[in-house]
Amino acid sequence: MDVTIRELYEHDSIDLLSLINNELGYPDITLDDLTSHISQMKKAGNYYNFVALSSNKTVGYISIVQGTTLELKGDTFRIIGMAVSAAYQGKGIGGLLLRHIEEIASERGISSIKLSSKFQRHNAHAFYEKNGYIKTSYAFAKSI
Repeated sequence: MDVTIRELYEHDSIDLLSLINNELGYPDITLDDLTSHISQMKKAGNYYNFVALSSNKTVGYISIVQGTTLELKGDTFRIIGMAVSAAYQGKGIGGLLLRHIEEIASERGISSIKLSSKFQRHNAHAFYEKNGYIKTSYAFAKSI
């Protein structure tokens, strides 16, 4: 299967919304929400969004933010969203997306890549571990 990874364009939004609604389980996110989020990310300048394409169809995505922490040397990448369409899972697309951002991190001298994953996503946990990511902490959240 031929897969291309490139930056997210606005016309990718409908396919991206399907991934967010269906694969990640956020059915309340609308197309207006998504386009607003993309616009805010572009303005901020430290967010990067990439899509995986197969036959010109968006079949996966990864979203990262670059930041600095007080306790680590150098900047870090945090994966803030990632999904592959159910029909394309198990075909190496997720690994391609991870390697893509790992290469960018290496080129930019980024010291680490971090992510959080919900407890119930056991397949995702196994996927990240298979790709060299190590469980290092719990993630906490609070709705305000």
